[in-house]
Amino acid sequence: MSRLYLFFSLLGILWVHPAWAEPDQEDGLRILRQMGTAAHDQAYSGVYVMQRGSVMESAHVAHAVINGVERTRVDILDGHPRQIIRTAEETRCYYPMQKKVRLEKGFTRRLFPALIEAPYEHYADFYEVSQRGMNRVAGRDCQRIYFHARDRQRYDHEFCADAQTHLILKAVTYDLQKQPIETLLFTEISEGPRPSVDSLKTTYDDVTQWQQVHFPLAGGDKEADRWSIPVIPPGFKKILEMSLVAKGPSSGAMQHWVYSDGLSSFSVFVKSAEEGEGHGSQARILSSALSYYSGFVGNQRVVVLGEVPQETAVAIGQSIRVKEEISP
Repeated sequence: MSRLYLFFSLLGILWVHPAWAEPDQEDGLRILRQMGTAAHDQAYSGVYVMQRGSVMESAHVAHAVINGVERTRVDILDGHPRQIIRTAEETRCYYPMQKKVRLEKGFTRRLFPALIEAPYEHYADFYEVSQRGMNRVAGRDCQRIYFHARDRQRYDHEFCADAQTHLILKAVTYDLQKQPIETLLFTEISEGPRPSVDSLKTTYDDVTQWQQVHFPLAGGDKEADRWSIPVIPPGFKKILEMSLVAKGPSSGAMQHWVYSDGLSSFSVFVKSAEEGEGHGSQARILSSALSYYSGFVGNQRVVVLGEVPQETAVAIGQSIRVKEEISP
């Protein structure tokens, strides 16, 4: 599955940010706009693969705009069965083994290949963009578009867009050593005929009897106001805040905030420390593309988890403070 969360934008203006290989700034904008709208406006279906480190997963996606409503269905083909149905601003994730459906409104995850979102101007300050020739994916010619991070607080990204339809066929995230850490690509894809409404609905029966979990959960606003995170990388904006209630031995309220620059995202979790829990800190890479930091602020445990370099996660986590503790 594609990375949480997300909203992805860019503008290539030659005289401000000379990142485009071509001299025509309008041509650069046109390419970005075509890439951004292709995944939303076109009817297509296909199978894609996501590889993150040693973990690989495949999925079937079908998409169309029917009677003015954008509809997407994703079926996970490996491991436990899961199905994602998106209609307009609502996303439903079905987990048949648990008889559970998760409803997402407002905050919605990005679904491959819809990885670029307007406004395209936002990320010109944080990424240099260049066209790097042609490639071939799923039997189709595609144009390589490279997003080079302007600092070391985020990763580089590369996309290959269909030469005819401009649909993203491949997406790669690179670490600071320019090694691929996450890849999504179609292995087969076709356009038209437009699928029916019924074919884009869930295939599970009696889902009205399943447990419903609404996301994001309400709450978190007042608690979030108590905290300050001075070291937020430029361009990352808070897109979600909520309270979670943990069950089991580690019960209690947990605050969860999500930040994104449109290409990548990271989460901050804050929860009261358990009795007897140590107060040290640790940092490590979790599954290739995910960095992890854990530390303490007073009796609160803070965790940073996300698609940023490890040094960035550590800097974010070590900067977190309770506002009352900050000198005026």
